[in-house]
Amino acid sequence: MTDKEKLYYLTREFTKGNYKIDIFCDEFTIQYDIETDYSTLSDQENQCFSDLSNMTARFSNDEKDLKIPNLYYDELQVKNKVTQIAELLNINE
Repeated sequence: MTDKEKLYYLTREFTKGNYKIDIFCDEFTIQYDIETDYSTLSDQENQCFSDLSNMTARFSNDEKDLKIPNLYYDELQVKNKVTQIAELLNINE
């Protein structure tokens, strides 16, 4: 699987409910930030996945964390971003 295919796979499978949020966030962050050769992605894909990676790297389900303004993202925010990206990049089921 190529880097792009892995990112699309993770995004698609998360939208199907096949990943728990914490596992998805860890896997996506590692895949995009460490393993992906950015030159294999389009500008639009890089922008979308970079934005999502910033969110997945700062995901928390801890209420104390979420009270800190503009630092952590909750499950709904990540899900909404994934849905937006899936629609924008036409990542179908």
